[in-house]
Amino acid sequence: MTGDRPGMPGLGDAPFNAGGRRATRNDDHHEAVGGDDALDRSLILASVARDARLDKKFLLLIILAAAIATLGLLQSSTAVVIGAMLVSPLMGPIMGLGFGLATIESSLIKRSLVTLAAGMAVAVVVAMLIIWVSPIQDVTAELRARTQPTLLDLGVAVVGGIAGVYAIMRKLSGVMVGVAIATALVPPLSTVGFGLVTGRPDFALGAALLFLTNTLAIAFAATIVARLNHFGPSLTPQHTAMQVVGIVVTLGILSIPLALSLNDIAREIRARTMVQSELDRMLGASDRIDSLNVRLDGDTVAVDGVVLVDHYAGRLNNALAEAVRRDLDRNARISIVQLRQQTNAAVQFEERLNQRLAALERRDEDSRAILAELTVGALVSREAILVDGQARRVVVRRDREDEGEQVAAAIDRIMASAQAAHPQWLIQNGALSDAAVEEAAAPATP
Repeated sequence: MTGDRPGMPGLGDAPFNAGGRRATRNDDHHEAVGGDDALDRSLILASVARDARLDKKFLLLIILAAAIATLGLLQSSTAVVIGAMLVSPLMGPIMGLGFGLATIESSLIKRSLVTLAAGMAVAVVVAMLIIWVSPIQDVTAELRARTQPTLLDLGVAVVGGIAGVYAIMRKLSGVMVGVAIATALVPPLSTVGFGLVTGRPDFALGAALLFLTNTLAIAFAATIVARLNHFGPSLTPQHTAMQVVGIVVTLGILSIPLALSLNDIAREIRARTMVQSELDRMLGASDRIDSLNVRLDGDTVAVDGVVLVDHYAGRLNNALAEAVRRDLDRNARISIVQLRQQTNAAVQFEERLNQRLAALERRDEDSRAILAELTVGALVSREAILVDGQARRVVVRRDREDEGEQVAAAIDRIMASAQAAHPQWLIQNGALSDAAVEEAAAPATP
């Protein structure tokens, strides 16, 4: 039995090339090279299919990634959010979906979709639980950054998907790390959970749109690159065109809300620039803007802020509203709070007062330290020590004959040690005059 198939050469027959002539050794070489490429593609597909599996490891990683991302968003910590991107395993099923579409492998597509759906559900539920029990539910900058996706996010996801497929085919694990950081997947799902728990549907919808943008862009980019690298069956030009048109139409529909969001952000930036420029022009030379918040509320420009001024301007809000209506052709709602700032003389007086208070505090601390050092061992009584804090002078009244030679030497050493520790003070033996004694005994006044 030869194992021949209809239309195939038998084991004993020499193979023929596409032109009908008997294959040569060179043809055998090309056929071997093609076989190596097919083997490499099979290994890559097997690796992609393995990463798209729904198993305990995947569930554990998605739970950890969602927990890290949610805590990072609540803390507004970029480093923690990046850590969640690296832990997240969602890139596996997304790449599986892209390769499944390229190879028209229904089992791989189904496996990837199931794994992706399970990962999304688990991430959102974990985020909701953490936010529900968390005492902090404020909107942070990291949360708000994931609620307004634009065409720029779509571009990042497409480029990231291309880099991801290249990394898979070339086995470059370091590149996949960069792709995971550039294309946020778990943080938007955590933001969806935040929006659902806190009753912010705008946050939930915006974050869901960002996740959908990144997912579809990465998957479709993977599909196109995989097709260009001969993954999957040889399709007719019509089928290939249909596949490309379907991807382009889907991304085109997705681009509509992203373009509108980008346009809103651009208009808000323009409005903020205009308002800040006009406000700088209206304020005095020494006035300054302490805080400024400009946002678009429908057809109205809402402006809130605080300015520090030398002199109060009575018509500042009205003048700024007129400038907004003139330059932006929009209604304006202005609420600028003016606070009187300190003059230079007041600032200098306050600085001098603070310096004087600090000097008095240091003087009091020094006098207490000197008293503690001189009275150590009870050789010198507190009543024998007179302190003139204003003159930074300390007098130790003593009678050397009554002290005795050894006690006197010990007191001398104590006084020398205190003098060395406080060179800005004068520590001496003797007695003050009656007037000086009364002055030293009196409390120091600033």
